[in-house]
Amino acid sequence: MKRTYFLVVILGLFLVFTNYDSLKDNFSRVILKNPVQPALAETTEPVETTVSHSFPEFYRGIYLNIASARNMKKLKKFVSDAKRSNINAFVLDAQSSRYKKCIVPAENVKYLLDNEIHPIARVVVFPMGLKYYPVSEKLLKQKLLIAESACIAGFKEIQFDYIRFNDSSRNRHLSLKKRYAFIEGFLARARKYLEKYNVKIAADIFGRIPLNKRDIIGQRMEGLDKVVDVICPMAYPSHYTWSKKLQHNPYKTVYITSKRANDRTKSAEIVTYIQAFKMKLGPNSYPHYISQQIKAVHDAGVRGYIFWNARQDYRIPFQVAKKYYDKAGKISRGERKSQEEAI
Repeated sequence: MKRTYFLVVILGLFLVFTNYDSLKDNFSRVILKNPVQPALAETTEPVETTVSHSFPEFYRGIYLNIASARNMKKLKKFVSDAKRSNINAFVLDAQSSRYKKCIVPAENVKYLLDNEIHPIARVVVFPMGLKYYPVSEKLLKQKLLIAESACIAGFKEIQFDYIRFNDSSRNRHLSLKKRYAFIEGFLARARKYLEKYNVKIAADIFGRIPLNKRDIIGQRMEGLDKVVDVICPMAYPSHYTWSKKLQHNPYKTVYITSKRANDRTKSAEIVTYIQAFKMKLGPNSYPHYISQQIKAVHDAGVRGYIFWNARQDYRIPFQVAKKYYDKAGKISRGERKSQEEAI
């Protein structure tokens, strides 16, 4: 009996080992056919929208960070508040430092589109500005892939932020000509790379750029005008530290920045970032500070504005915007009357 049992065990082991390669091959085929997908893979799958998209005639936007962009509950709350306040565009962070692609779910982008909110993906190119030059081709390709995955997720505009050199004496060996060529060259490359998605390409710039020339950060109006569709001057009056008059006069600061940006471009549209946070307001109340910036953008004749608040506290800005416009998105009679009385 023991001898018979022993022979059965030997025969079983022989069959297992002789079929090992076959079993391994079958297992490999199953894994390759149904690979384990990374948790964020679904964010780059395109989702069809139920409405056709058109770009805003006049941008009235807000900025949201990646946490709000990914969280549908938070996003819905912002959309609800925005629609009551005549806001029609959202700038969403497309990625965090941990990921090399857009991590905003396509469903979230679709929700914006279905609610007639223009979705703009913000892609940070060189955090705090480019400090070390030359730049690896690998890094540049990563930024292009992030932008491309945002297009696939449904974004209609890609906004490149921190697309500049560090605002310091770093890279002092590099001429202005080479700085301009590098910054503009990357944006031209991005525009070409993404043209099949029919999206707009935007670039954020320092507020001082429309007011000066030969800037060490490598941004200039005339050069950017040739390589992007939208230029976004960050005209936060509190950041014009060389002039207290500009800091305390939100209308003048935003007006001259927007107007000169517009005057120095032939093709690109100007959408100005305006200050939606309490910092160095001077003698102005916060609501007045915001309304004066909105008025300045309109008076400058540019394409619109985007509220910036890093904490995403838009309670007062929403209230001001709601009062400023009627239901059709036009300047309200009450606002026009108050402006006339102020004059």
